[in-house]
Amino acid sequence: MTFNGTLEELQSLLEGLGCSGHWVHEGAFEMLVIEDGESNLRLNWWPGTGTLLLVGDPAQRGELEGRLKEALAARA
Repeated sequence: MTFNGTLEELQSLLEGLGCSGHWVHEGAFEMLVIEDGESNLRLNWWPGTGTLLLVGDPAQRGELEGRLKEALAARA
């Protein structure tokens, strides 16, 4: 998955999907630590390449990953 907008645009897109949490700057990438009380999901975004990577338990990741892919496709 890729996202080539700004951090603010990505934050808005994720808020629209109901993702809440806090952002952490990790050198070359930005990381959203999703705080839903159920999962250990993290979304990593490399602004230089636009690469998005959702990490965490695959059973918890699948539903959000699908919605995120749809939102990114609709934005293109």
